[in-house]
Amino acid sequence: FRLPYLKTLHLLSVKFSSDESVAKLLESCEVLDDLVIKQTKDGNVMIFNINVPSLRSLTIDNSKGKRAYVEEKHGFVINAPSLEKLEFKDTFSNFLKFEHMPEVIMANIKVVCDQSEKFIGSLTSVQHLSLCSLTSKTPYPSGTLFFFLEHLELCTCSAGWTNLLTCILNDAPRLRTVKLKSQHGARYNDPMNLWNEPTVVPECLTMNLEFLEWRQYEGTEQERKVAAYILANATCLKRATFSTRCRNKYHRMLKKLKKMSRVSETCQLVFD
Repeated sequence: FRLPYLKTLHLLSVKFSSDESVAKLLESCEVLDDLVIKQTKDGNVMIFNINVPSLRSLTIDNSKGKRAYVEEKHGFVINAPSLEKLEFKDTFSNFLKFEHMPEVIMANIKVVCDQSEKFIGSLTSVQHLSLCSLTSKTPYPSGTLFFFLEHLELCTCSAGWTNLLTCILNDAPRLRTVKLKSQHGARYNDPMNLWNEPTVVPECLTMNLEFLEWRQYEGTEQERKVAAYILANATCLKRATFSTRCRNKYHRMLKKLKKMSRVSETCQLVFD
């Protein structure tokens, strides 16, 4: 069968007979514009192969059940060259692969899959990026440039978040806003030696970064080093906002933040 005029498709807790049946269904939708997939832990599809050239908006929620640690691959392969908006929440898959997406403007990705190089490097056209991901020392291919990225929201719950932040600062020259937030709680034990500041001050710090917002700031040694580096090098910074859940450490953290050197004479330090 064919669905030649279908533009919107929502697959909510749908059971398929096989991986091939998903591919055939999507293949029949020749002008599909908006696709929503919500998986359940009872689903029997191993790899969702989403090959839809016309797709512009994709939302995936695969957060039911525990992560797949078995040897078999569970996850998504996405080939959507016209995609503009991506909402991706996945706490189950152990395999993700995004083909090049040259039109993506906004991406909100929250995954536990440790293959960040398989998808972050596909988002080079993104302007707004919200990201929570386990990352390796090379979170995306060398030479990747996020030339259009202006707004970055990064979750600090994984051990590799500082490495990812360093890489993106180096490769996003137009970055204007950075938001840091621990959305899921830290999943590591000793993060203090993870921050390796850039050898050369990134262009975004010397030319464009205007706003820093840090939620759930706890004042650890690692966090202080990151905050101090940004404040000391962001020449255009207008406002740096910090908030914490540790109310008993409020005054001590505020005192240490005030002592940090700020290269921007107009930078307003806010602590709430």
